[in-house]
Amino acid sequence: MARAYIDAAASKNPDMAAGAVVFKDEGTTLEFTLFLGEMDNHEAEWAALAFAVEKALEHSLNSLIVHTDSKVIADSFDRNHVKNQVFKKYFEQISQHLDAFDLFIVSWTPRGSNRRADELAKETLYRHRKG
Repeated sequence: MARAYIDAAASKNPDMAAGAVVFKDEGTTLEFTLFLGEMDNHEAEWAALAFAVEKALEHSLNSLIVHTDSKVIADSFDRNHVKNQVFKKYFEQISQHLDAFDLFIVSWTPRGSNRRADELAKETLYRHRKG
């Protein structure tokens, strides 16, 4: 069973964001990053999750436990509901793909347990800010 660790990084001046996902499955580690453009950190966390689902499907992962330090995302999947309209579009996009998984769980994890995804997101954001 694969585990995905996701995180996002955002800056205010200029408004930019990047996301990262680290997959760990049977001794294999895959790392991916994505520059997200202009958005706040909360939206970037949702975009990072959507990116993780996309990459999991590309790599034929059929069981996935997603670790995120975003309580909003973890709570949204626990309740199977999102009120915020910006986040709702991500929730619906992700939900459309859940039938492709035998198991899909989103779990809140402390920031310290998500260190590599955090590093990758910050590195990607830094590269884009510096041009």
